[in-house]
Amino acid sequence: MKQLGHVIVPVFSATLLNPSDSQWILFTEALLCVKNLAYFHLMAQYRYQTEVIIEYMDNYLEEFYFHMDVFSQFHASKSTMKVSEALKN
Repeated sequence: MKQLGHVIVPVFSATLLNPSDSQWILFTEALLCVKNLAYFHLMAQYRYQTEVIIEYMDNYLEEFYFHMDVFSQFHASKSTMKVSEALKN
């Protein structure tokens, strides 16, 4: 799981390498969201957290929440979830 944080940000960056002008802001927001979540995850795995590390983690989480709206269009509604559950059965 630790390797995920080291891999996800570069892969995500490479995937979003050449956005068009209309996509640039969305891609940047998505990259910042994923980057901050990955950094938070990596720091949460430290054996010991000092006040400085906790401050970093707080900043990463705050930035993650600030940028996560970029993924809101992919949020499944309750009706979509019901259809998905029905299809599984």
